[in-house]
Amino acid sequence: MLAHLRLPILIMLLIQAASAEDNPWRDRVPEAVARAQDEPSRLTLRKGFDVTWRADDWVAGLKLAELAQRELPDDEQLYGDVARALWRAGQILAAEDVLKRIPERTRDPVALRTIAGAQLARGEIDAAGKTAKKLKLLRKPTAEDLYVIFTVQLAANEFAGAADLLRRAEELTDAENGYPENFVEEAIDGVAEFLDAIGTEPLNRIAAHGRADMPALVLLNLPACDVMINGHGPYRLIVDTGGSIMVALDQVVADEIGLKSVATASVRGVSGTTESGQALIDDLQIGSIRCKRVVSRIFDVRGAIMNAADGIVGTGIFSEGRMTLDWANAQLVVSPSKTEPGPGTAVDVRLVGDAKLLSPVTIEGQPAVALLDSGADAVALAPSRLKTLFPDEPMQEFSTGIGIGVGTGEMPKITLGSGVRLEFGGRTFENYSGLGLDVLDNTLGPVLGVQCDILLGMPTFREMRSITVDFPRCEMWVDWLNRE
Repeated sequence: MLAHLRLPILIMLLIQAASAEDNPWRDRVPEAVARAQDEPSRLTLRKGFDVTWRADDWVAGLKLAELAQRELPDDEQLYGDVARALWRAGQILAAEDVLKRIPERTRDPVALRTIAGAQLARGEIDAAGKTAKKLKLLRKPTAEDLYVIFTVQLAANEFAGAADLLRRAEELTDAENGYPENFVEEAIDGVAEFLDAIGTEPLNRIAAHGRADMPALVLLNLPACDVMINGHGPYRLIVDTGGSIMVALDQVVADEIGLKSVATASVRGVSGTTESGQALIDDLQIGSIRCKRVVSRIFDVRGAIMNAADGIVGTGIFSEGRMTLDWANAQLVVSPSKTEPGPGTAVDVRLVGDAKLLSPVTIEGQPAVALLDSGADAVALAPSRLKTLFPDEPMQEFSTGIGIGVGTGEMPKITLGSGVRLEFGGRTFENYSGLGLDVLDNTLGPVLGVQCDILLGMPTFREMRSITVDFPRCEMWVDWLNRE
């Protein structure tokens, strides 16, 4: 029943730290939803959408989206709210269908923010830039508007004025406004100071394409490479598709090589939040691959992973090129982006947040979203999805002792339930996982703004010869091993 369950569970997932304190909007959801259901008008639906969004009650938001599509399917003033609710609930393809119907003339900030996010997720950076310009022209931009504009600049690797933009967002942010402002303040804390310190030149530049050996760590069974940092090393770093657009480096290593923090920030992993320094690596060499001006976070990485490695390479640092994780030959390959397809089967992918790899999949015949995380030696489902699929089945929950990963102060809650039928990349997995991980519901979904139903870690990657991601083109291919 619990295929691929291994204890301890190691997940190296890294995201910008954020927290959701008691949200004052949650108590308003039942009344707002009931009113919309009793009298489904544009007014009641928009009010309901606003309340469920600020409360981050994506389940209630999805119900309203379905209601609006059923009762007022041609009301274009609701399209932005409907698309946003669908996107947050993980209904990516359905949201994109609604977004196509939004008139280009729209000045609805909800629609514009959602359009920009979807464009970034598909790698349409220029189009997202045009959408961001419309947001800039709004009379009174909110903290959320400014944060979206910043994320577009970040994706375009353009930083002129970015620090001031973040400071304006900080001034406008008020947790009393609910989601996502209750996340924004902590997520951007220290970033403006970091940008001031490093200047406006582009970050995470690929100076030389190439390849590097990528054996599995003996203790953790995760992929890792030997890395030279500013000419020092080699150091062993985990290669993590869930590890963001940065290199996470242990504090001792930073001290050894003289890498100085220029600002502070927080990072969140599966085990909670930890304080970190922010630094810039001038020269990063991984085999014959070479990167310049690489964003780095400095904290006690070794302590978080039982001293198995010195840090983590987030594969988002290769966003200028094409990356192949060649499992058959244990190599990391970084090459130029190109039109030719990679080896294997083309798989739909979205690059969300800090270059997280999300893919539309099917679970038990229903549309869902998978997060691909090579820093996880587990396959895990969102408990919310398990409960929806198996409402009458009792599930065991564990709150301590079986999670290992970045962060302190929290332990992930693990739920044990039935395995599921997963369809991903042209392959079907029967009775898969059965392990629930609350981080998907409580942390990852809110921060990324997309509900992730299943995390696919190394048990899934080990069934591949290779996986290739062309970041600029937002394309992905999986070359599966033959099943006996």
